[in-house]
Amino acid sequence: MFSKILVPVDLNKPKMLESLCQAAAELAKANNADITLMTVLPGYSMPMVASYFPEDAQKRLKVETREALDKLAKQYFSDSKVSVKSGKRAKEIVKTANEGAYDLVIIGARRKHSRGSERLLGSCSQSVSDRSACSVMIVR
Repeated sequence: MFSKILVPVDLNKPKMLESLCQAAAELAKANNADITLMTVLPGYSMPMVASYFPEDAQKRLKVETREALDKLAKQYFSDSKVSVKSGKRAKEIVKTANEGAYDLVIIGARRKHSRGSERLLGSCSQSVSDRSACSVMIVR
């Protein structure tokens, strides 16, 4: 059913990482699908923002993040690709999913509470599910 699965992760949320990667590993195994783990770093392209960081800060962060993704990939998947992007998280996830012709995006969402105590999706998972051309599975 699914042949290419994109799994965007936030490396700063270890509990979410575990449940997200386990769900992705099960689906990939059941469907014999290719997995791509990705993360999106904040963009420092604005000159005013970039001036607060050393010149090589973005490169170093990208290298460190790729190493962390590689480690995570080896822990949960027998064979997978990794991708590190920078910019607005939801926009980059949707762009990657659409350009890469993925069948499924598996994304995590933390519980949000509104004033009326309703549970809503976070802005990133909501945006990805609204704008993606492929199916989106949301893991809590």
